[in-house]
Amino acid sequence: MSEPDSPPPSFPHAPALFILVCITLSGTFPLHVFIPALPSAASDLRASTSGIGLTITLYIVGLSIGQLIYGPLSDRYGRRPVLLSGLLLFALASVAAAFAPSLGALELARVAQALGGCSGLVLGRAIARDTSGSTSLIRRLATLSIAMAIATAIAPIIGAQIVEHLGWRSIFVALSIVNVLVLFAAWLMVAETHPASRDFKVGRYLKSYLTLLRSPTFIAHSLGGASATTGIYAFLSASPFILESRLGLSARAFGFAYCSLVVGLASGQTTAKRLAGGVSARTALIVASLIMVAASMSLLVSYMCNSLSVASVMAPMIVMFFATGLASPFAISSALDVDQSVVGAAAGLYGCLQMGYGSLCTAAVGLSPNDPTISMIGALLVSAAIAWLSFNAVPRPAVPVDRRSVA
Repeated sequence: MSEPDSPPPSFPHAPALFILVCITLSGTFPLHVFIPALPSAASDLRASTSGIGLTITLYIVGLSIGQLIYGPLSDRYGRRPVLLSGLLLFALASVAAAFAPSLGALELARVAQALGGCSGLVLGRAIARDTSGSTSLIRRLATLSIAMAIATAIAPIIGAQIVEHLGWRSIFVALSIVNVLVLFAAWLMVAETHPASRDFKVGRYLKSYLTLLRSPTFIAHSLGGASATTGIYAFLSASPFILESRLGLSARAFGFAYCSLVVGLASGQTTAKRLAGGVSARTALIVASLIMVAASMSLLVSYMCNSLSVASVMAPMIVMFFATGLASPFAISSALDVDQSVVGAAAGLYGCLQMGYGSLCTAAVGLSPNDPTISMIGALLVSAAIAWLSFNAVPRPAVPVDRRSVA
């Protein structure tokens, strides 16, 4: 006798994808849009280059720490109230940054801004997981990643235009206004996708993370995903020296080169959407890591042969960014699927590990201040190797047994 097929799982009503995109971008867009304003802000606040640079570093730190907080909070109190609170904090912090009288005040405002904005980064992914099956989740996460890649490309351009015509403080005014609109849209259009849990205890925070850290599958996807997706930070931090100072690329041409990287990233994410459901996540991740290894090896060969050129650098980096785009949605969705009872914590811990690894890669470039090229290539090679080893450590998916054939 054959057993009846189990009914398909039901999911809460998903908010419009456009709203999820706006929510998710509230965490990363402010990081990139302020970069063109750094010289102007430093001059106005009489700050040193390293001092004003802390406004970027502290924002990344805030994103990393905040992701550890929002995940468990949303598992306890629900996604909606935590998200709305975070977006409100971001709007208030943006106003404080716009009127900051000193560098110290601006740095504090940036930390608060990051702590608020990263609620969207964490909960956008968690809401997508709450409302999607495995295949549709990969596709939705790929769409979110494409939007983030496009926003990363245009954010510095928008920031530069605002600084040139309205001044650096206007960036924070604009961020505050836009975020209020996002907050209002989320309040109207984002329903609760995860019920609040009344049996909350302080130890639940640590317990959620310990549960995830004890999972070899979560660790493999998180470590591999972090190295595959933020290892490229090493190139982003070293690229001005390599392309402009060493290879003589103009500032305008550098902008076009940066856009070509984003095209590679978006192409990888689009490929991930098409592969979702057709190949296993493990296979896609291993292939992506092998592409990264090949691209980084190409850079090393060019460096060792003293034949670096714009083409020999950009071609493998476009391929590298393609592999990053391919790996990202598969790694995130697999990490969030490990334990459905702690999805919020998983999203937060994954994001924290991701940003932490990215900051390590950025710092690694500074190990060779006179020539960051070799340290950048080394960081990319190590990242590709870690990704390959981690994804190979993921257990192979079990082959389902057709019970009807043996009934």
